[in-house]
Amino acid sequence: MKKKFYFGRVKSRKISKTKENNFKYFLKKNDINKLNLKKKVLLEIGIGMGENLIYLSKKNVKKNIIGVDPFKNGMLNVSDYCINNDIRNIYLYPFVFQKFINKFKKLRFNIIYILFPDPWPKKRHHKRRIVNELFLKKILKILKKNGKVYFSTDNHQYFEYVKTILKKNTKIKIKQINKIVTIKTKYYLKAEKKGNKINSLMFSSY
Repeated sequence: MKKKFYFGRVKSRKISKTKENNFKYFLKKNDINKLNLKKKVLLEIGIGMGENLIYLSKKNVKKNIIGVDPFKNGMLNVSDYCINNDIRNIYLYPFVFQKFINKFKKLRFNIIYILFPDPWPKKRHHKRRIVNELFLKKILKILKKNGKVYFSTDNHQYFEYVKTILKKNTKIKIKQINKIVTIKTKYYLKAEKKGNKINSLMFSSY
């Protein structure tokens, strides 16, 4: 039986044929295989509706920004924005992260963002969480020397779980962040509205 890597929805609303065609055009035009590897590369795993990805592209115009997410609505939102606003440094991969690292084995990243991944709060669903021990090992392998990883969640149990895993590795520097990592995205505002405390970590290898 084929292992399932993603348990959420891949789309939440109907997508028009025009948007689908625009997305295909964007993926062909901004092909990850054609990246200029002399430039620094930022990666966001799970882009949501893409607000942070777009913000990063504007803030880092001389860097490559890659977004990986199987959720199609967010991907199309970003590709439409890029086409309409002539943004050229964003690259998208509309599949699960596992497929991404299997396909682009040689890519290494200066900064990786993992912001508000689904916490799957019920104990029986914890195995569905994207951030686990195996995932973190893979992340550290694709991180450049002195690279950084940012992780944010409003689920305290998930936060403590990730922090505990990281502390097992004596070759990792961990810093708890008490301020917003980038911008207030839809998911950040949703957590804030609920009154949930948002916890963030920055970690990197020595």
